[in-house]
Amino acid sequence: MPPSFNPALRMMFVTARESCATYVPQEPVLELGRNTSGGVIWIDRDQGYGALRAIDVTTGERKWEFRYSSPTMAGVMTTVSGLVFAGDNEGNFMAFDAETGENLWHYQTGSRIWGAAPMTHMLDGRQYVLIPSGTTLVAFALPEGRR
Repeated sequence: MPPSFNPALRMMFVTARESCATYVPQEPVLELGRNTSGGVIWIDRDQGYGALRAIDVTTGERKWEFRYSSPTMAGVMTTVSGLVFAGDNEGNFMAFDAETGENLWHYQTGSRIWGAAPMTHMLDGRQYVLIPSGTTLVAFALPEGRR
């Protein structure tokens, strides 16, 4: 869940998971090629949620929060133009106003966004924003001629 820092705003943007889990210890079943935790873990999903948070790095104050419907594991990217891009486990990819947290744009990718952060690059003078979603890399750009 890589965070992102905007030096002009002095704000760090992070994905947060607020959830509980129940752990019941038991003898591990050792099997070649299989992970074991030495017990059973239930994630109490109904009680948890995920959030995108903006933290003022000078004061430590939370400036704003956008709540997701469930705990999420996606990363965050901020831009010089004051946008924050983030996704969630339900496949929602969103753009936010970095200063206010207002949700400016939304796209349903069709598969969960998990463990990866959005990326950006320039190609032939055009900027692209990309996000891994499931087994697909989804790319976005403004229409030709718009900046």
